Amino acid sequence: MLNDELQKVELGENAYAPKQERLTTPVDDEGYFGKPEFYDYSGVKLPENYCYDENLLNEFNELAAKYNLSQKSANELMSMAVKLSQLTGENYSKTIAEQQRLKIEDYKRALINDRDLGGANFEKTMRTADIAYTQFADNEVQSLLNESGLNCHPSIVRMFYNIGKRMQNDAIYQVNAAAAPKENREDILFPTMS
Repeated sequence: MLNDELQKVELGENAYAPKQERLTTPVDDEGYFGKPEFYDYSGVKLPENYCYDENLLNEFNELAAKYNLSQKSANELMSMAVKLSQLTGENYSKTIAEQQRLKIEDYKRALINDRDLGGANFEKTMRTADIAYTQFADNEVQSLLNESGLNCHPSIVRMFYNIGKRMQNDAIYQVNAAAAPKENREDILFPTMS
């Protein structure tokens, strides 16, 4: 034990610490290490209408340089990143579509269960609402309502139902040109001259 203490003094405090090898920049025969002067990803196949985010690309380049990645290695990682971002985008789109589908199902359920519009009144409600819907909602409005699912929303159906009901009862206000008295311009503009 005394001998061990003596050796520490002669060799220094860290005499028994494991020797650390100096890290050198590895270069291999397959070209996976050894950073280029600058990274160029023109060899990476991108999906149509896909472009790199400049800030993320700079961060990726810094990381690739830090780990001494060759152009080949950086391209392989970039290809994987593109695939991951594509898959993430597809999954996001599927999630949004599923949420929209569920929202429309909720609208339909609420419409069917509405005490005034649904239940036993449902068929009559939809026939009456359809009268106003086809009369007043042009193709663009119908498309917007269909895509959003609002054509099933109880408030929208109620609005078209009320309009359709008034149309059936002839209670909707219309200008009837045949019933209006015939007057000429002079009589309207100068009523006291007659």
